[in-house]
Amino acid sequence: MTKTQIDFRSEHLGWVETHLRTENPDLPKLWLTGQSHYSPGGFAFIVVDGVEDDKTRRRSIRADAVKLLQNLGHSVELQPSRDVYNIDPIRPRSQHEAIAMVSELHTALTCPPVVPRS
Repeated sequence: MTKTQIDFRSEHLGWVETHLRTENPDLPKLWLTGQSHYSPGGFAFIVVDGVEDDKTRRRSIRADAVKLLQNLGHSVELQPSRDVYNIDPIRPRSQHEAIAMVSELHTALTCPPVVPRS
């Protein structure tokens, strides 16, 4: 990521968390936290909270989150012996914002990126 690029990781993590909460209404305390290495871009690991008693389901939700983030253009790769810091998602403040976030995620995943003409 260069100095002129905007960091969308918190926003996209919020979209993914909101989508996963919608897909898993029985998990009202489902929260995601991204971890990133001290280098530009991407994620090192995605932490899933709110599913403490079901390791298989937590891993499945993490896999879904990773796949969605990768489809949004983010790498998710843990590099051994590297320090990480947390990235909190931008969460919706209302039901209206939650619906808008899920819609933005859907649009981003289904529409091809716009490539500027040269």
